Amino acid sequence: MPTILDTSLFENNPKRFQQLIDLSRKFIGVYCVDSIIGENVFQLLENYARRHDVTLEILRYPFHDSKLWACTFLKKGTIFVCINSELPQNKQVFAAAHELYHIYCYVEDVDQNIIRSGSVLDSKTVDESANTQEDIEANAFAALLLMPDRLLNEQIDLYGIPKGNVTVDDLLVLMDFFGIPYKAVVLRLYESKNIPKSKATELLSIPSETIHHRIALTGKAKRWMLDGRGIESFGSLEDNLDFNCQNELLTESREAKDTSYLSELKKQLGIQ
Repeated sequence: MPTILDTSLFENNPKRFQQLIDLSRKFIGVYCVDSIIGENVFQLLENYARRHDVTLEILRYPFHDSKLWACTFLKKGTIFVCINSELPQNKQVFAAAHELYHIYCYVEDVDQNIIRSGSVLDSKTVDESANTQEDIEANAFAALLLMPDRLLNEQIDLYGIPKGNVTVDDLLVLMDFFGIPYKAVVLRLYESKNIPKSKATELLSIPSETIHHRIALTGKAKRWMLDGRGIESFGSLEDNLDFNCQNELLTESREAKDTSYLSELKKQLGIQ
């Protein structure tokens, strides 16, 4: 059965992988100040859309399905990016970076079909194998953007992580610094030639229970394992409602109706 190593862009299309290295560096240089992106990937998304005059709404709310990470779609000229806020925050960050690549392909007219028909990111696409070439490239782009080679190698040197003989605890140090999921870190170490394929395969075979146990014991990467409770966002919906109410732009009946609708939506999603 093929693994994420076997189906990765790095393994199957080195030339395209190098092109995505260049693209990720461009994004870091042009659209964000700090090259350690992490949670700032949401600001990067907004900045990219702003610089290209694209109307974008980022929604973060619970999907009540741990296998569903994100979806992106186009409606009436607006791109909606919906992130599952019940996921650990490192998965939310990776999902946002993955969807950014689909938006890039749409905006730059590389391929508009996925956004027009709707992009759905699930756990299988990230952890096992992607179904489309664009999803394979989106996975590679997300990991390169969030964990670029230069910064990865700097951290390996700084923490004295032994190249070729990396442990789970070493991976947790890198997860804590970059804020991306465990499997993505393993793949980046392999892609950057810091570990051989045999070591990557060994690290990927470690049960998730063991990894979570080490996180609990060491405290490393623990902050990235928390879900997004309390940081839910409905894009401009709440802001627009608040603005309209404060400036008395709505009739009393419309204000009450909109407020009731938003409250009911939050209730259905389990948001206080």
